Amino acid sequence: MLIIRKALTTEEEIKGILDVHYAAVHGEPVDYYEEEILDDWSPPVDEQRIANFLHRPQKDDEVLRVATMDNGVVGFGIVVPRLSELRACYVLPRLGRQGIGRALLGELERTVQQAGCDWLNLNASMNAEAFYLANGFVADGLGRQPLPGGHEMSCVRMYKFLDNENSKWTRGVLP
Repeated sequence: MLIIRKALTTEEEIKGILDVHYAAVHGEPVDYYEEEILDDWSPPVDEQRIANFLHRPQKDDEVLRVATMDNGVVGFGIVVPRLSELRACYVLPRLGRQGIGRALLGELERTVQQAGCDWLNLNASMNAEAFYLANGFVADGLGRQPLPGGHEMSCVRMYKFLDNENSKWTRGVLP
């Protein structure tokens, strides 16, 4: 049974999140990016990478959700409501096309709607564009996403307006 919940941020769970990230980035199809870009985007999971994730400076602005099945992490997502930004939505490749990504994205959208956000924006990887288009996002041109190791990767800038009764506009409060 699929459960989507707030992340516990234990070392074990963070390892699971990073394992999902590594598998998704290095899984199929990998023909969109060169290997050095994939390695910069998601290096192998080790103790240092886990520690870096646990202590990342931006984590207080982020909302982290995990998708679990049989007590194991099978997906995760990150949003920053203050910026109306979707930072991550990843699922283990072997479990793709089973509705996990759609359910996870739906939970992330509800989270930002409850915070009063009217829309979401993201820089989608080239291989994720179709997923986001199928989930109501609009492509807004190509861009470049900086990576931690100094490389940049091609991406698609995307956005989606949310149907939101908690909207600042709906409540008559200007942003």
